[in-house]
Amino acid sequence: MTRKRIPGTERRTQIVTAARRVFSRHGYDGAKTLQIAREANVSEALVYRHFPSKLALYRAVLRQVFADQDDRWREQGIRDEGTPGLVQAIHGFIAASVADATDPERLDTNRMMLASLAGDGSYASLIYRRSQRRNGQTMDAAYAAARADGGLSGEALDVPAAAMFLEHVGSMIAAIGALPPAAQPYGVAGDELVRQATWFCLRGIGMSDAEIRKHLGLLLQTAGQESARTVM
Repeated sequence: MTRKRIPGTERRTQIVTAARRVFSRHGYDGAKTLQIAREANVSEALVYRHFPSKLALYRAVLRQVFADQDDRWREQGIRDEGTPGLVQAIHGFIAASVADATDPERLDTNRMMLASLAGDGSYASLIYRRSQRRNGQTMDAAYAAARADGGLSGEALDVPAAAMFLEHVGSMIAAIGALPPAAQPYGVAGDELVRQATWFCLRGIGMSDAEIRKHLGLLLQTAGQESARTVM
Protein backbone atom coordinates (compact mmCIF):
# COMPACT_ATOMS: atom_id res chain seq x y z
CA MET A 1 0.00 0.00 0.00
CA THR A 2 1.36 3.42 -0.94
CA ARG A 3 1.70 5.81 1.99
CA LYS A 4 0.10 9.19 1.36
CA ARG A 5 2.64 11.98 1.19
CA ILE A 6 2.01 14.91 3.49
CA PRO A 7 3.01 18.42 2.30
CA GLY A 8 6.08 19.84 4.00
CA THR A 9 4.20 22.62 5.79
CA GLU A 10 1.71 20.15 7.28
CA ARG A 11 4.51 17.82 8.31
CA ARG A 12 6.35 20.70 9.97
CA THR A 13 3.20 21.66 11.89
CA GLN A 14 2.74 18.03 12.92
CA ILE A 15 6.28 17.93 14.31
CA VAL A 16 5.88 21.25 16.16
CA THR A 17 2.61 20.07 17.74
CA ALA A 18 4.26 16.84 18.84
CA ALA A 19 7.24 18.76 20.21
CA ARG A 20 4.90 20.96 22.21
CA ARG A 21 3.46 17.86 23.89
CA VAL A 22 6.90 16.41 24.64
CA PHE A 23 8.28 19.69 25.97
CA SER A 24 5.18 20.03 28.16
CA ARG A 25 5.92 16.65 29.79
CA HIS A 26 9.70 16.79 30.08
CA GLY A 27 10.79 20.41 29.77
CA TYR A 28 13.46 21.53 27.31
CA ASP A 29 16.37 19.69 28.91
CA GLY A 30 14.47 16.45 29.42
CA ALA A 31 12.90 16.29 25.95
CA LYS A 32 14.69 14.19 23.31
CA THR A 33 14.33 14.54 19.56
CA LEU A 34 13.70 10.80 19.32
CA GLN A 35 10.73 11.19 21.67
CA ILE A 36 9.43 14.03 19.52
CA ALA A 37 9.81 11.95 16.37
CA ARG A 38 7.88 9.08 17.90
CA GLU A 39 5.16 11.44 19.13
CA ALA A 40 4.86 12.85 15.60
CA ASN A 41 5.00 9.35 14.08
CA VAL A 42 7.98 10.26 11.89
CA SER A 43 11.65 9.36 11.83
CA GLU A 44 14.20 11.34 13.82
CA ALA A 45 15.98 12.04 10.52
CA LEU A 46 12.82 13.73 9.22
CA VAL A 47 12.67 15.90 12.33
CA TYR A 48 16.21 17.08 11.61
CA ARG A 49 15.33 17.66 7.97
CA HIS A 50 12.84 20.29 9.09
CA PHE A 51 14.70 21.56 12.16
CA PRO A 52 18.53 21.58 12.38
CA SER A 53 18.54 21.26 16.18
CA LYS A 54 16.35 20.79 19.24
CA LEU A 55 16.79 24.49 19.96
CA ALA A 56 15.43 25.42 16.52
CA LEU A 57 12.43 23.19 17.16
CA TYR A 58 11.92 24.70 20.59
CA ARG A 59 11.95 28.18 19.06
CA ALA A 60 9.27 27.07 16.58
CA VAL A 61 7.17 25.89 19.51
CA LEU A 62 7.69 29.26 21.21
CA ARG A 63 6.50 31.10 18.09
CA GLN A 64 3.35 28.97 18.14
CA VAL A 65 2.87 29.68 21.86
CA PHE A 66 3.36 33.44 21.29
CA ALA A 67 0.73 33.41 18.52
CA ASP A 68 -1.67 31.60 20.85
CA GLN A 69 -0.90 34.07 23.62
CA ASP A 70 -1.75 36.99 21.32
CA ASP A 71 -4.97 35.29 20.19
CA ARG A 72 -6.01 34.77 23.81
CA TRP A 73 -5.45 38.39 24.68
CA ARG A 74 -7.52 39.50 21.69
CA GLU A 75 -10.31 37.16 22.83
CA GLN A 76 -10.12 37.95 26.55
CA GLY A 77 -8.58 41.39 26.64
CA ILE A 78 -10.17 44.37 28.36
CA ARG A 79 -12.76 45.86 26.00
CA ASP A 80 -14.92 48.12 28.17
CA GLU A 81 -13.72 50.87 30.46
CA GLY A 82 -13.76 50.90 34.23
CA THR A 83 -15.11 48.21 36.50
CA PRO A 84 -17.34 46.47 33.90
CA GLY A 85 -14.36 45.94 31.60
CA LEU A 86 -12.22 44.54 34.38
CA VAL A 87 -14.96 42.16 35.53
CA GLN A 88 -15.58 40.98 31.98
CA ALA A 89 -11.87 40.34 31.34
CA ILE A 90 -11.30 38.41 34.58
CA HIS A 91 -14.46 36.34 34.09
CA GLY A 92 -13.38 35.57 30.51
CA PHE A 93 -9.94 34.50 31.66
CA ILE A 94 -11.31 32.18 34.34
CA ALA A 95 -13.88 30.69 31.96
CA ALA A 96 -11.13 30.02 29.41
CA SER A 97 -8.96 28.43 32.11
CA VAL A 98 -11.75 26.03 33.03
CA ALA A 99 -12.27 25.19 29.35
CA ASP A 100 -8.52 24.67 28.80
CA ALA A 101 -8.67 21.32 30.60
CA THR A 102 -10.55 19.85 27.63
CA ASP A 103 -8.37 21.48 24.93
CA PRO A 104 -5.25 19.33 24.25
CA GLU A 105 -3.14 22.17 22.82
CA ARG A 106 -3.99 24.56 25.62
CA LEU A 107 -3.35 21.83 28.16
CA ASP A 108 0.09 21.21 26.63
CA THR A 109 0.88 24.92 26.90
CA ASN A 110 -0.16 24.98 30.55
CA ARG A 111 1.92 21.90 31.29
CA MET A 112 4.93 23.52 29.61
CA MET A 113 4.58 26.37 32.08
CA LEU A 114 4.36 24.01 35.06
CA ALA A 115 7.31 21.94 33.80
CA SER A 116 9.35 25.13 33.44
CA LEU A 117 8.48 26.28 36.95
CA ALA A 118 9.57 22.88 38.26
CA GLY A 119 12.85 23.26 36.34
CA ASP A 120 14.99 26.31 35.59
CA GLY A 121 12.02 28.61 34.97
CA SER A 122 13.41 30.11 31.75
CA TYR A 123 10.34 29.39 29.62
CA ALA A 124 7.92 30.60 32.31
CA SER A 125 9.94 33.78 32.82
CA LEU A 126 9.90 34.47 29.07
CA ILE A 127 6.13 34.04 28.83
CA TYR A 128 5.43 36.15 31.90
CA ARG A 129 7.72 39.00 30.81
CA ARG A 130 6.22 39.01 27.33
CA SER A 131 2.70 39.20 28.73
CA GLN A 132 3.62 42.07 31.06
CA ARG A 133 5.31 44.01 28.25
CA ARG A 134 2.36 43.49 25.93
CA ASN A 135 -0.46 44.13 28.39
CA GLY A 136 1.05 46.17 31.20
CA GLN A 137 -0.20 49.61 30.16
CA THR A 138 -3.71 48.30 29.43
CA MET A 139 -3.89 46.61 32.82
CA ASP A 140 -2.61 49.71 34.64
CA ALA A 141 -5.27 51.83 32.94
CA ALA A 142 -8.05 49.34 33.68
CA TYR A 143 -7.21 49.13 37.38
CA ALA A 144 -6.93 52.93 37.63
CA ALA A 145 -10.31 53.39 35.92
CA ALA A 146 -11.98 50.82 38.18
CA ARG A 147 -10.56 52.56 41.24
CA ALA A 148 -11.70 55.94 39.94
CA ASP A 149 -15.30 54.78 39.39
CA GLY A 150 -15.45 53.15 42.84
CA GLY A 151 -15.31 49.54 41.70
CA LEU A 152 -12.04 48.90 43.54
CA SER A 153 -11.44 50.04 47.09
CA GLY A 154 -9.07 49.39 49.98
CA GLU A 155 -5.32 49.00 49.56
CA ALA A 156 -4.17 49.48 45.98
CA LEU A 157 -2.23 46.39 44.96
CA ASP A 158 0.72 46.48 42.61
CA VAL A 159 -0.92 45.82 39.23
CA PRO A 160 1.71 43.45 37.75
CA ALA A 161 1.65 41.43 40.99
CA ALA A 162 -2.15 41.32 41.04
CA ALA A 163 -2.20 40.20 37.39
CA MET A 164 0.19 37.39 38.25
CA PHE A 165 -1.94 36.30 41.21
CA LEU A 166 -4.89 36.00 38.83
CA GLU A 167 -2.75 34.04 36.36
CA HIS A 168 -1.78 31.58 39.09
CA VAL A 169 -5.44 30.89 39.88
CA GLY A 170 -6.25 30.29 36.21
CA SER A 171 -3.23 28.06 35.61
CA MET A 172 -3.99 25.83 38.56
CA ILE A 173 -7.67 25.58 37.63
CA ALA A 174 -6.63 24.41 34.14
CA ALA A 175 -4.11 21.92 35.53
CA ILE A 176 -6.50 20.49 38.11
CA GLY A 177 -9.33 20.35 35.59
CA ALA A 178 -7.33 17.86 33.53
CA LEU A 179 -7.30 15.37 36.41
CA PRO A 180 -9.86 12.55 36.60
CA PRO A 181 -13.16 13.85 38.06
CA ALA A 182 -12.69 11.90 41.30
CA ALA A 183 -9.34 13.64 41.87
CA GLN A 184 -10.66 17.18 41.45
CA PRO A 185 -10.98 18.89 44.83
CA TYR A 186 -13.27 21.85 44.15
CA GLY A 187 -16.68 20.37 44.85
CA VAL A 188 -18.15 22.56 42.10
CA ALA A 189 -17.66 22.43 38.33
CA GLY A 190 -18.58 24.13 35.08
CA ASP A 191 -20.30 27.51 35.26
CA GLU A 192 -20.44 27.44 39.06
CA LEU A 193 -16.68 26.91 39.28
CA VAL A 194 -16.18 29.84 36.91
CA ARG A 195 -18.52 32.03 38.95
CA GLN A 196 -16.94 31.26 42.32
CA ALA A 197 -13.36 31.53 41.05
CA THR A 198 -14.19 34.86 39.39
CA TRP A 199 -15.77 36.10 42.63
CA PHE A 200 -12.67 35.02 44.56
CA CYS A 201 -10.36 36.88 42.15
CA LEU A 202 -12.45 40.05 42.13
CA ARG A 203 -12.51 40.09 45.93
CA GLY A 204 -8.75 39.61 45.89
CA ILE A 205 -8.06 42.72 43.82
CA GLY A 206 -10.23 44.87 46.11
CA MET A 207 -13.81 44.67 44.82
CA SER A 208 -16.64 44.61 47.36
CA ASP A 209 -19.34 41.95 47.31
CA ALA A 210 -21.88 44.59 46.35
CA GLU A 211 -19.83 45.68 43.33
CA ILE A 212 -19.17 42.08 42.31
CA ARG A 213 -22.84 41.19 42.64
CA LYS A 214 -23.81 44.16 40.48
CA HIS A 215 -21.28 43.80 37.68
CA LEU A 216 -20.78 40.03 37.59
CA GLY A 217 -24.53 39.46 37.97
CA LEU A 218 -25.24 41.73 35.01
CA LEU A 219 -22.54 40.01 32.95
CA LEU A 220 -23.89 36.53 33.68
CA GLN A 221 -27.47 37.64 33.06
CA THR A 222 -26.51 39.08 29.67
CA ALA A 223 -24.55 35.95 28.78
CA GLY A 224 -27.55 33.78 29.74
CA GLN A 225 -29.89 35.84 27.58
CA GLU A 226 -27.54 35.61 24.60
CA SER A 227 -27.23 31.85 25.11
CA ALA A 228 -31.02 31.50 25.22
CA ARG A 229 -31.37 33.49 21.98
CA THR A 230 -28.79 31.23 20.33
CA VAL A 231 -30.69 28.10 21.34
CA MET A 232 -33.96 29.59 20.07
